[in-house]
Amino acid sequence: MREHLAGLPAENPVGLVDAFLATVRPVVEESAGGAGCAVAAVTVDTDSGELRTVAATAFDSWTETLADRLTAAGVGKDEAMDLATTLITLLQGAHVLCRAAGNIEPFDRMARAAAELVRSRFER
Repeated sequence: MREHLAGLPAENPVGLVDAFLATVRPVVEESAGGAGCAVAAVTVDTDSGELRTVAATAFDSWTETLADRLTAAGVGKDEAMDLATTLITLLQGAHVLCRAAGNIEPFDRMARAAAELVRSRFER
């Protein structure tokens, strides 16, 4: 996942978020069929502090990589970290909702809302 995020185009924040949503959609689509996110599953289905640390490290890596790309797209460092955290959080929630619903519709609704929020903030 980190490699995919590192390769996102950074011409502008809106394009980057659109690319992020397009990149993760197929992964979430698999969640609708029952695959889910293995990293998130570790945090829910274990009492192991070691496994939770591994999951936290993965999530932190994804968030930091996405924040780096947002910064490259012109977003301030603190705002980039906040937005990256929001997007990763939305992604993980979409995994859960899509798996429960058995379809991709919750992701698509989230993606429309996230894209609109980013457009309203960064498109001028």
